[in-house]
Order: sequence, then C-alpha cells, then structure tokens
Amino acid sequence: MKKIFLITCIIAVLLFFSNIQSRDFWAPDEGDFAQITKELGDNLIVPHLNGKPYGEKPPLFYYLNYLSAKVFSPLRDEASMRIPTALAALLAALLLLYVASRSFGEKEALLATLILISSPLYYWQARYLQVDMVFAALVASSLLCFFRFYHQGKRLPYILFYVLAGLAFMTKGPLAVILILPVILIYCWSQRDLRIFKRKETAIGICIFLLIIVPWYLLVYVKEGFPYLQENIIHQNITRFFDAWSHKRPIYYYFTTLPLDYFPWSLFLPMGIYLAVKGWKDDPGMRFFLIWFLWMFLFFSLSSGKISKYMIPLLPAMALMTARAFTTEHKKYVFYVSALLATIFLALGIILIAVKTAMYGEFRPERIAIGILSLLVATGIAWSALLKRTEAVACILFVFLSMTYMTANIWIYDKLNHYKSPRAFCEKVSHYLQKDTPWVYYGSMRGVYIYYTGKQAIHVDEHRTGELQQLRQRLDEFYLVTRKRDIGEARKALTDTDIVLEEKIGDTEMVLARYRKHGG
Repeated sequence: MKKIFLITCIIAVLLFFSNIQSRDFWAPDEGDFAQITKELGDNLIVPHLNGKPYGEKPPLFYYLNYLSAKVFSPLRDEASMRIPTALAALLAALLLLYVASRSFGEKEALLATLILISSPLYYWQARYLQVDMVFAALVASSLLCFFRFYHQGKRLPYILFYVLAGLAFMTKGPLAVILILPVILIYCWSQRDLRIFKRKETAIGICIFLLIIVPWYLLVYVKEGFPYLQENIIHQNITRFFDAWSHKRPIYYYFTTLPLDYFPWSLFLPMGIYLAVKGWKDDPGMRFFLIWFLWMFLFFSLSSGKISKYMIPLLPAMALMTARAFTTEHKKYVFYVSALLATIFLALGIILIAVKTAMYGEFRPERIAIGILSLLVATGIAWSALLKRTEAVACILFVFLSMTYMTANIWIYDKLNHYKSPRAFCEKVSHYLQKDTPWVYYGSMRGVYIYYTGKQAIHVDEHRTGELQQLRQRLDEFYLVTRKRDIGEARKALTDTDIVLEEKIGDTEMVLARYRKHGG
C-alpha cells in the first residue's frame, strides 16, 4: 500500500503542481483572490478588495494564500498563491485513497483516486486560484473522516471530522454544514443508528467546531457590525440559494455540464450509481457515497444560482462509484461504453490532425500530439474492450488524460496566457498612472486589473453614469479603464475624454481613456 500511495502522490503532484506559475492570474476570479490576499496584510481580520471590506466569504482561504505567499516568497505570486489550492486537492485525493482502501480494497481505492485526479473539473480547479477547491477538499475530507470513524471505530477521525467541518465553514460559511450534516443524518437514519450523536466525543467535537468559527465572527462583528455578517451569512447563502443575482440557471443545468466536466468517466457513472442503488441494503459503505452524491446534487440543482465548479464536492463520491463500474461483472455495459469512446477518440484524433485552422495556429504542434495520442487511445480501448479487460480501459483513459494535462501544463497554458492575461495591458496602463493621478475602473469589478496595475481604483459599476458625472465634478483629471463596448456610454457622461490605449484580451477589447476637465 505504501508503494501505491507514493506513486499516486507523485502523479498527482505532477498534474497539480508542475509549471503552476506558467500563466498569469486570469479573470474573473483569480485576480480578485490575489488582490484580497495582497490587501490582507493591512487588515488580518476583515478581508478587503480594492480598499473596501469584502464580505462574501470567511477568511480561511485568504489566510492560506497569504501564508503561502510569505513562505514561498521566492516564487512568483502566480505559483505561491496557487499552492494551497493544489495542496488541498492532493491531500483530499490521498485521503480518499487511504479511507477507501480500508473499506473497498486497494484496487478499487486506487482506481477511484486515479479517476478523481484525472477528472477535468478536479484537475482544472486544483491549479486555479479559487476558493472552491479548498472548500470542496475540506468538505470531502470531513465526510471521509466520519466514514472512517463510523466503519472502523477510530476516535481520532471523528474529532478530525469536526475540525475539518469547522475549517470548511471558515472557507465558505454555512454552506459547509448544509452539505455535510444531511449526509451524516440520512446515512445514520438508513443504518437505524442515531446513537452516535449521544457519544461524549460528539459534544467535544461540537465545542471544537464552535471554537474554530466563533472567534472570527465575533471579531468581525466588533469591527464591521451586523451589515458585514448579513452579507457573509444571509446574502451569500440564503439569498443566493432562493434568488441568485447572477448565474441563474434551470433546475436541469448540471445534467448538461457535469457529463463534460467529468468526461470520459461520466459515461461509466450511471453503472456505478446503479450498482450503489442495487447494493443499498447489502453494501452500507457504498450507500454512504451514494447519499453523499445524491444529496449534494439535489441541493445544488435546487439552488437558483448554478456554476459548474459547485460540483467539486461531489467528485470523490462519484469517483468511488465509477470505480465500482470497472471492478464488477457487468462487463457488457463497459464494453458498449468503450466502443463509444473508441469512436469518439478516433474522430477526435482525425479532426485534430487533419483539420487546419488559421486561428490559434501556434497550438498546431500540441493538436497533432494530442491527435496522435487520441488515435492510440482509440486503438487501445477497442482492443481492451474486445478482450473484456475493463480495468485496462480505465488505465488507458487515465494515461490519456494525464498526458493531455501534462501537455497543457508544459506548453498550452503558456501560449494561452497571451489571450487570457490582462497583465501586459495593465503594465501599459501603469505607465500612464502618475503617483497622485486617480483612475477609475468602469464595469463589473475585476480585481485582476487592480492587482497588475499595482494601484487601487475608483470602482464604478457599468451603467451608473451618474457616478461618473459626480467624479467629473469632483476631480479635474483621472484615467478610466473599461471595455470598449462601454466606452461610448462612459463618454456621454465624461465629454472631455480621450482614448489613449486600446488592447484586445482574448475576445474582450479593453480601453484606457483620460478625462481632463476643459481648461484644466
């Protein structure tokens, strides 16, 4: 088991950490979190973004980034600040391997872990500066510790369950309890066993949980008052669930995104779910992971606001059920899915190699490499399926995904950065900004522009031209950064405005304009 653990750890480190500094921070979220971390040094209690209190999340994620940036200060911020996210993904995967091996055997545990670390959503979020992976890792680790305690009777995992749940709460608020507690209650009810909540360790665990979360909330209440807590707890959780102000999607949304975010493993998941349902009475261990998956999927589907990254906490449970599909006697299902995958990879290989496009021509070598790999994978899957070697199919898929990800880590992201990063534009903007000259960011807040210009901005949301007119009355001169599509609207409020810089970042055209009061 030690050798399996070590090899899995090395593979995950290569996937999550290799060349992690190869790209800059990208909008919309990475720059926000980087800037909040940067400003945390001025106020360790209340996170700030662009000089204003930021109440969307509790501070643990920012603390981890801040500490990492200090410890790994010789590295670029783009590397040091991403380390906590990658490390959280790594530790959660290794914990899944450890816990599952004790209940389901080494083979199934290893396969589940490899499926998890190679699923597109998990891999991508492990390398992205965003709170969701750290939160998901803490939620998953908390549930895994409870599972370990319940089935092996170890006391330490039960205490760790509360510690990790408390840390998850300090990462994204009450959502941690909403995701974790129903899984525990439903599972214990299905076991006809609620005596666990009468154990003395439960009282100790609850005290530890409260000890983790209460001090910061008290401190922030003293500093900022009730409005900050209202934003953090009520607005960001209850209001977002019932009436989200962004990302409103239909109830079936995740049926359209999860199959791609979990591809190609998503094709094997239905069989895994079927086997878990079939073994509801006889396999209480797998029942726990089925409840985990079903509750979280239902909760996020009922929420009015939906983003694909919200599915990350489900992935460990999905991976374990998917692994079961490869290790049972239901080889006919795997055979037909493998035939479909072989066809898909054959078509993908032909398209990547044969079809030439003028757009993004610099990616041609990587396209050919992945295309050739796709053809080899199609052949390998077809051959393994014919021989009914279902586990070989899983290994081939894992190797393909890992090699594709490593290609992206080493070459693709570096090239893609040219289209996604606002850094070059911000550096040009910073040359125009004199020490005392204010600048305005007009539009939906993007912290990445604050971060790379190195100077806080006056933020005005799009369409609020009245605020621009107030600035015109108050200031004789300032610079304005906005999207080109919004500059016409801004210039109606700021008549004495000249465009001094235009640059395209991906599909978005950005503009730097200068306002100078007439006669100034």
